[in-house]
Amino acid sequence: MRARLAMLLAAGALSSACAGTGGFPKTQDAGPAVSAAERAVADAQSAGADTLAAGVMKDARMHLDAARGQMNLRKPAEAELHAREATADARYARSVALQLTAERSRSDAQTALSALPPQEENR
Repeated sequence: MRARLAMLLAAGALSSACAGTGGFPKTQDAGPAVSAAERAVADAQSAGADTLAAGVMKDARMHLDAARGQMNLRKPAEAELHAREATADARYARSVALQLTAERSRSDAQTALSALPPQEENR
């Protein structure tokens, strides 16, 4: 019983310590993070992510719009968090698009190779 009580007290102390340090990180300027997110979305778009990873691109744009909205509300910490999420989503979308493009190219090359007549070995 005492061990259980001690464990509950320790868990309570730990959770209150963690709760006291939470919240948004303090930042005064989210502009660089929003600019990075805009570049990441543009890079993903140029890689074909709009069609090859449409759902993730939608999430990236949603977070980018939220970041811009938070900047307009003068909430830089929240804006930076949304911008970072937009960047992460856009980078993932770009990676998916590049992977799918590479897989298609590989498949096309394999098909073209299979269509070639067999070569006779030189003896």
